[in-house]
Parts: sequence; C-alpha cells; structure tokens
Amino acid sequence: MARTVTTVEDRREQIMEAALRVFAKKGFDGASNKDIAEEADITPGLIYHYFESKEALLKAIYQERSPVNIIRSIPDQMLALPPEQFLRFAVKQMLTGIEDEKFLPLLRIYLPEAIYHPEMAPFMTAIIAQGSQFMEGYLAAKMESGELCKADPALVTNIVMGGVMNMALRRQVLHDPLSLKYSQEEIIDGVVSLALNGLLAR
Repeated sequence: MARTVTTVEDRREQIMEAALRVFAKKGFDGASNKDIAEEADITPGLIYHYFESKEALLKAIYQERSPVNIIRSIPDQMLALPPEQFLRFAVKQMLTGIEDEKFLPLLRIYLPEAIYHPEMAPFMTAIIAQGSQFMEGYLAAKMESGELCKADPALVTNIVMGGVMNMALRRQVLHDPLSLKYSQEEIIDGVVSLALNGLLAR
C-alpha cells in the first residue's frame, strides 16, 4: 500500500519530536540515531529515509520550530497598519513564540550548540535573517513615507528582536527574578515604546 503524504509528514514529525526530547536529555553530541529511533519507536535506518544525518535532523528542527517563522508568516495586509499597532503585534508574536513550551527545549539545545559547534552559526543566523526581512521591509516603507524617522531599518529590527530575545532568555533560561516580575504585556509596552520614541516623525 502506497504511503500517503499525511503518513510521511506524520512520521517526519514523530522523528523530530523524538529527537528534540533526546537532544534535550543527552545533548546533541551525546545523542545517537539509535537513541532517537528508540524514543520514536522506529528502526534507526528509517531516520535516514527522512534526514541524511543527525546534523540535518537538527537543522530541520531549527528551521521548522523557530519562532521567527511567526514573523515570516505575518500576512501582507499587516503592512498597512500604523507603526505602533504593527510593532505591538510583531513583538507579541515573537515573545509568545520564544516562550512557548514547545520552543523552550530547542532554545536549551541551541545555546550550547552555538558555543561548541560554531559551524552551525551561519545556518542559525540565516534563519534569524529570514525572519527579520519582513520587519525590515515594513520599517523601511514607513521611513520612506515619513511616518517614521529615517534610520537603518536592519539595525532597528535587530535591536527590537534582540530586546525580545534577551528578556525571553532571562525569564525562561536564567529564571531571573528581575525579568520575571514583568508581564508579557509590560515587556511589549517597553520594547515598542522605546523603539517608537526614537523613530516617530516629529
């Protein structure tokens, strides 16, 4: 019987879920395809049908689970929103995505990988760059129209995204009480108001 697309997608998702759990427990270097196969209740050889290597499997997880996908998927209609409304929406989407319980294990895997496997850095930064392009384009258009002051839209985007990531890391990884005392709404208010106070046309 021929496999359906749903079956293929489900099996791929099953392998990624299992790998995420194993990587979180054993680390990337400590995990083997055998460990992942046991966790997924499949044969080790089946993994290679979907992913050519353990590295390719990790890259697929980053690519598909990254919260920057949320920014990439913002509909084009959002380009018509005024700056404050757009930034509030974008920052909320980013913060919610980063603090989602499904993303947190990936974040904990990412941090040591970024330190001990620098060859992964270009791939990871490329994912972030893809996610930032939409916001950069929006800011550039609003600066051109005079709704925002002229500035480097790429730099502004990095500052906004960096602020969100910083707060998420301090809250979810370091459990920093200074960050945990703020609600998501207060963080959104802070990031957006700081960005706009320096950008709004006067």
